[in-house]
Amino acid sequence: MAFMAEKDIDSARTSQQDADPKAAKGNARQPLIVRMGGIRAVLAFAFNVTMSLALIAVFPIVALWPFGKTHHPTVEIHDEADVLQTEPLADELQRLTFRRKVHVAVLTVRGSDIVNLNDEVLKYARKHSDTDVPWISQSNSNYWSDGLVIFAVAPDGRKVGCYFGEDITIPLRQQAAVQNAAKDQYRIGDWYGGTVSMAKKTADLMGRPGSGDVGTTYAMPGVVAIAGLAWLCCYLYRGLAARRRAREALRHYSQVTHDYDTTELHASTIPEDEPHGAQVMARYRWFRGEYAKFTREWQDFGDPVGAQWFNLKMLGRVSDLKKRSAALDSLDDVIANTATLLTMSSGWEGVWVNEQGPVMEDLQSLNRLCEQVDDSQATVDTEETRAWVRSQRQRLNAMTSELEAGELKPSTALDELDGIADETETRARRLARRAIDSDTSRYADERRRRFNDSLSSSNNASYSGYWLFSGTHGYYDPHSTIRLNPDSPALSAVSSGDGGGSLSDDSGSFSSFTSISDLVVGYSSASSYVPGSSSGGGSSSGGSSSSGGYSGGGFSGSGSSSSF
Repeated sequence: MAFMAEKDIDSARTSQQDADPKAAKGNARQPLIVRMGGIRAVLAFAFNVTMSLALIAVFPIVALWPFGKTHHPTVEIHDEADVLQTEPLADELQRLTFRRKVHVAVLTVRGSDIVNLNDEVLKYARKHSDTDVPWISQSNSNYWSDGLVIFAVAPDGRKVGCYFGEDITIPLRQQAAVQNAAKDQYRIGDWYGGTVSMAKKTADLMGRPGSGDVGTTYAMPGVVAIAGLAWLCCYLYRGLAARRRAREALRHYSQVTHDYDTTELHASTIPEDEPHGAQVMARYRWFRGEYAKFTREWQDFGDPVGAQWFNLKMLGRVSDLKKRSAALDSLDDVIANTATLLTMSSGWEGVWVNEQGPVMEDLQSLNRLCEQVDDSQATVDTEETRAWVRSQRQRLNAMTSELEAGELKPSTALDELDGIADETETRARRLARRAIDSDTSRYADERRRRFNDSLSSSNNASYSGYWLFSGTHGYYDPHSTIRLNPDSPALSAVSSGDGGGSLSDDSGSFSSFTSISDLVVGYSSASSYVPGSSSGGGSSSGGSSSSGGYSGGGFSGSGSSSSF
């Protein structure tokens, strides 16, 4: 089948090369309407765009945006982490306009061991009386001062939060939107830009008039205009995305075609008499069949032009081609990695580091779970688990040395990674269960119920491709690991199920591993639950589920935080 596919490709390439000069001359002589995609495609494009613009024009452009953004804020900045340009930032924030009179305070928090940013901000407010305005209300010390907006970030702790006086608070879901506005910039270390993005998002959300205040004069036309805008954006996005994804699919497919002979050579060196080699070879057999099938479908796809990209079915078809070509491209990396490691060929060290990635990420999650259990003041000792995590890190280092010295076989090393992964998940579940069961508070039953619910949704958690331990970190590609995980390409070749747990095909039984990060998040959210903590604004408890609210003596100021 693969031979036939290669023959098809060679034939297609030859015919294309022969036809290119004539095709170029032919295209030059074609009418403009043909080069734009044909009459039917052009008419469909013109109709959709014209109708969308007509719907948008129903509502005057000025009515699409709320009025009243006339107040410039006063600003103070407390850069304890020393990451901001305070004067330019203050100037830019002061140029923003809000619908309410506000005082904006920016706080950066030093330290990488920040567990609850809400508490850190509250501690700072209580310890510092040198702020431009009091941060804590003088009339009720359980709330933030009226008119106050606090933007807080812990650069090393990877936390971001926003806090509000009771008179200007926004709902929790909008607080999350404010935090999300900064996260992409914060992730790349743009602390200045991320803070400005939070302020802009807050200015946009705060003080929006309710739908009942808009009036019937604007409500219905507004809905129509929004529908028109949404359809226009969706329509244009689909066409542009289809063309972009087609280029990406071609890039993946070209790479696979270029490497096909090398992939076959790598596959011929993989031993099938051991589980990991057999598992990869099962996926390789899928690879050959899928490659031949994809080649035929790619040739049938042809070369759309102009308005043809905006056909309503085009994006779905191209997305499928991109997904399948990316899986083929990733799988030939898996095959190369398997051959390299199992035969200890040049470059095995990088493959081995990549294989350790999911295990290191799970050990990191287990270590974080220990911290969460300790912070929850559960009557459970985590020292033995912490010691085990340290011992496994040492063992991973030792395994590298043993592989290099020839004292450890690659297949045995992969088996040992399987064992560490299994034991990590077992210990995480056991520790979380013991901790949640030790809760004797009046919320214990609800916390246990929430934890049990979280377990059912964490069976297929993906790996992030990043781990961090005691100041050291590493990146890896979950798609190219030999050992199976939810992001492994061609899982269907070794499983008829959902890709989790024990997998099998005709050649044997294999194991697939999922990240335990969702288990840790589920425990953290459940163990910190108190009634009202999931609702925002007013006098509800501040903080998102990941930060657990405040622990400061009944403080109930509005606000929340999250990780980035």
